[in-house]
Amino acid sequence: MSKLSSKTLLSTTRIPPQAGSAPPAYLRPYLHRYLRRYIRPYLRAEDGSVTFLAVFMVLIMLMMGGISVDMMRNEMERVRVQNTADMAVLAAADLDQSQDPEAVVRDYFVKAGLPDGVNAVTVDPGLNFRTVSVNSDAMTPTSFMQMVGIDRLPLRSFAMAEERVPKSEISLVLDISGSMRFNGKMDNLRPAAKDFIEAVLAGESATKTSINLIPYAGQANPGPFMFNLLNGQRYPAMALDESLGGIPETLSHGRLPANVAGGTGRLQGVRYVYPNVSSCLDVGNSGFNNTSLPAGALYPQTPHFMNWAIAGNGPDGNPLMNWGWCPQDQAAITYLSNNKAALDTFIETMRMHDGTGTHYAMKWAVAMLDPSSERTVDQLIDAGYVSDEFRGRPAPYSDDETSKYIVLMTDGEITEQVRPTNTMDTENPNRELNRGRTNERRQLTNASTNARSFQQMCDLAKARTPRPIIIYTIAFDAPGTPERQMRDCATSPSHFFVADNSNISATFKSIARQIMHLRLTQ
Repeated sequence: MSKLSSKTLLSTTRIPPQAGSAPPAYLRPYLHRYLRRYIRPYLRAEDGSVTFLAVFMVLIMLMMGGISVDMMRNEMERVRVQNTADMAVLAAADLDQSQDPEAVVRDYFVKAGLPDGVNAVTVDPGLNFRTVSVNSDAMTPTSFMQMVGIDRLPLRSFAMAEERVPKSEISLVLDISGSMRFNGKMDNLRPAAKDFIEAVLAGESATKTSINLIPYAGQANPGPFMFNLLNGQRYPAMALDESLGGIPETLSHGRLPANVAGGTGRLQGVRYVYPNVSSCLDVGNSGFNNTSLPAGALYPQTPHFMNWAIAGNGPDGNPLMNWGWCPQDQAAITYLSNNKAALDTFIETMRMHDGTGTHYAMKWAVAMLDPSSERTVDQLIDAGYVSDEFRGRPAPYSDDETSKYIVLMTDGEITEQVRPTNTMDTENPNRELNRGRTNERRQLTNASTNARSFQQMCDLAKARTPRPIIIYTIAFDAPGTPERQMRDCATSPSHFFVADNSNISATFKSIARQIMHLRLTQ
């Protein structure tokens, strides 16, 4: 091992510099390299630095988020106010509402916790309508928007509701043919029809709704007054014993001459005559090519007869139906009535008769809604058959406040129209034509012709302008041809109903609900 001299040792040993003094010259190159390698990259690096722009952007984002929270809260409150307004005006516009409409609206806002939310309530009442509107004006406090000087946001809403009871003209057409005796159909029809009448005459509707109640069998009976008004020609009075079907003269239309002896019967001193107890007009085929009442001709009276042998007795021993192809006068058409009690009594007491002449019933249903019948209605009013409140009806088809409806129910196919060869045959009141009397009857029209006449009346009603007659039809336990006839007649497939004993009442109620409605208008 070599030894270092003292001179060499002195040259390699350095005394550390004193604190605060500049580094020795020999260390400076090393220090510069160290700074360039380790310190300068650190000084130039921007990782983790926060600039003024970054701080500003963070504040803006926080502010926008706060504004969004305030706006969403305001929108939620606006929806709540709008819902409250909608419910309030609907309740206040109800014509059955007995409380003050404005008080109802304000009470809704109080109950919703918005006692100061109502700005103005407007009520527009009328004879058959009520319109209620409300302007709501409230404010919601802000939480974050206060930083930009907005302390509150507005809550404004508007709602309007109207219940309008339109003037309704309804022809309710009910099948009372003999087939209704099966399966209790007549027993189920009566309450269903009464439910319909109750629904369409409920509340304020009663003052604006008129009903033509048209029962029909082989024919539809317009009643004695209309029979005379439209130039009906009655067959003459003729003596007939009670044993052959004669009835007391006072119960029959027409009188025997004073010097003519009547038929005999149980009542002494009473003249018995050939029964003249109905008032149907035999309208020819030309009567089904227009919507007006029969006019301008002399129309023969439909004879008093039965075609089918169906007039037996029921379990209680009483006749199942009344004699006659034309319904007797007790089952004549009721014109323009809103008397619920009278209509209910009529429905409860109407009796079945022979045949199914739906085209005749449809003719009367359409004609009594046609404006051309207004003068005839005036005559019915003057004679006391119709209330004076319905003067001016049927309204024009252009009347925006009036809707016209036909509700037709049948349980069978449209039949042929036959008549006895001898109108005054003494067998007519007690022996059916198909019971050994086929050579004593004549055919007026076949079933196909009558079905075409029926469809013609349906088409004419639906073609009225500018507002057609709306037709609802019901096939009551009547599959096949009757169902097709009813479907073709209805205004649309949705206006046609198939019913049976289990749902006939619900069907009539459904139609009534469609006729009467409450609507939110804005």
